[in-house]
Amino acid sequence: MEAQRLKEMRDRRFGFALLRLVRRMPLRTRLVLAFVILILSSASATIAIGNSVFGGKVDELARDVVTLYSKLASQVLDARLERMRLVVKDVASRRADGADALALCRMAITEVPADFLVVRGADGATVLMTVARDGAADAPRCATMEAGGTASVSPPRDLLPAQGGQSEKDNSAKAGIAVLDAVAARSLGLTQQDGGSMTAVAGAPINGSGFALLGYVLNGRVDILSQAQQLVPTQRKERLMATLFLGDRRIASTKPEAVGTRADAGVAETVIGKGMPFAGVARVIDENFYAAYVPIRDLGGSIVGMMGIGTNEDAYAEVRHRTTTLFSSLIAGGMIFGFIMTFLFSMWLVSPVGQLAEGMSRVAEGDLNYKVRIESADELGKLARAFNQMVRAVKERDHRLREMTESRLSAVEKQISVGRLAAGVAHEINNPLTAILSLSSLWLKKMPETDPRREDLEIIVTETSRCREIVRNLLDFARERPTEKQVVDINKVVRDTLVLANKYDSMENVAIETDLSPLPLRVNADPKLLQQVLTNLLLNGAEAAGRGGSVRIATDEDSSGGFVQVQVADRGKGIPKEHINRVFEPFFTTKGTGKGTGLGLSVSLGIVQRHDGTIEIESEDGRGTTVTVVLPRVTEVQS
Repeated sequence: MEAQRLKEMRDRRFGFALLRLVRRMPLRTRLVLAFVILILSSASATIAIGNSVFGGKVDELARDVVTLYSKLASQVLDARLERMRLVVKDVASRRADGADALALCRMAITEVPADFLVVRGADGATVLMTVARDGAADAPRCATMEAGGTASVSPPRDLLPAQGGQSEKDNSAKAGIAVLDAVAARSLGLTQQDGGSMTAVAGAPINGSGFALLGYVLNGRVDILSQAQQLVPTQRKERLMATLFLGDRRIASTKPEAVGTRADAGVAETVIGKGMPFAGVARVIDENFYAAYVPIRDLGGSIVGMMGIGTNEDAYAEVRHRTTTLFSSLIAGGMIFGFIMTFLFSMWLVSPVGQLAEGMSRVAEGDLNYKVRIESADELGKLARAFNQMVRAVKERDHRLREMTESRLSAVEKQISVGRLAAGVAHEINNPLTAILSLSSLWLKKMPETDPRREDLEIIVTETSRCREIVRNLLDFARERPTEKQVVDINKVVRDTLVLANKYDSMENVAIETDLSPLPLRVNADPKLLQQVLTNLLLNGAEAAGRGGSVRIATDEDSSGGFVQVQVADRGKGIPKEHINRVFEPFFTTKGTGKGTGLGLSVSLGIVQRHDGTIEIESEDGRGTTVTVVLPRVTEVQS
């Protein structure tokens, strides 16, 4: 289980690494790669499907062709039988008119190949004539056999009706296939064949009680097969093999070495066992053939063998190979053309993108006079025109910003000078103010309550304290003291700040609501400076809420979990929209004369920014203000 998990992890890492590699590739490379993968996959699928279809069509064509060949062979055999029927009918007619039997035999063998002719007259006398072949080149000749035993010669069953029972219909000549056993073959003067002799026979009645019988043994004979082979309309006749079967054994074939062998078991089962034609691939003498077989039936309708014709599978394999090679070559040519077009298309498409990237780089370097020149009317052309318009707008905005910056810098320089002057003045008057405040406070403590000068002295102490506060804020704004950062929980800082803020008079008439996070929210900060910020925000909120109002302080993490948020919200009158963008400006205040220096938020923002944070303000006129301090969160305690 662990090994499987490790393997899945390795596969996942490999997939991610491959995806990163692809993402780092240039756009042009990714376009070419995508099109190449698309072309290769579609072409491969097309080649596979096409070759399968063509291969199936070649197989179907081969089956159709050999089926046609088998029908031609059957028609040749049927034509031979029909010819024998006509000849034997003519023999019977002439014999009835008294023609010499030997002359009839000679006439018959000139019309059709035959091995024997049997003529039996009405008197029961039988004349058996065999066709002798002294040599392959000699013409056949008739020889009369007068020896005993001829009386036992009789026509095959179902060829002629039983003697004495012929009707007019029965007197017609018939032809068909008969299988002669050894006894019948000897009685006809034929050579005994192993397993029997398949013989084409034709017979006709003579004068109601006699008959004429003409026969041709098919064992070992290829003339019918050769004739069928010659009728086949193909240039590769030498590859064809035609065969006659007695049962499932070959008794004649255009390939002599096949005689005596057995047929494919599946073929024999289909043709002989079920009496159905067969067309397809068959095993012939340890080779695969596209072949077709038809059953051969005897005169009684029983299946006694079959005829087959076929061609070696290599003949059609060559056709299949040529066809698939041509098809694959065409697809490969299309792929090469597709690769070339993909390369050119990627150049055409990526070139404008490269120009845009170059333009962006030049503009980023400050060359605002650069223009991207893409004249096409497509999306890239629109993008180029939009880019040029953007650069023109940036140039105009840059010019305006430069003018504004120069004026602002001038104002800032003046403000800095004023700030330095104010800091110097504050520093110079700080010591006298301290002395005045100390002496007046000491005098106030010693002065009796009934002294009429006491009221004036209290005013001096109050206003001197306010002046010292203004001076202290000016000094804090003008200079930055070093921060002493440490990892602290912001919730603890808030609690300490609340304890400190409760000592101010303005907090006595305001309700404080707290909603602190139950989880520790650690930040790396100076807690004293954060207390100063939060105290300032609480006092501002209390002044805005007024007597009987409330201020809510809450802590939480942001949605990402990487920052800490401290919110101080009041339900006061809010900040007008026209002032919301100026609240952090130094010396800007909405509290009125004598109620604020306008430095509190400026100092607080400076402190928070020194802690890599920021302050956000949301306010709605008449509905209160929410100030949010955002600081980076420390997820692990730093040592």
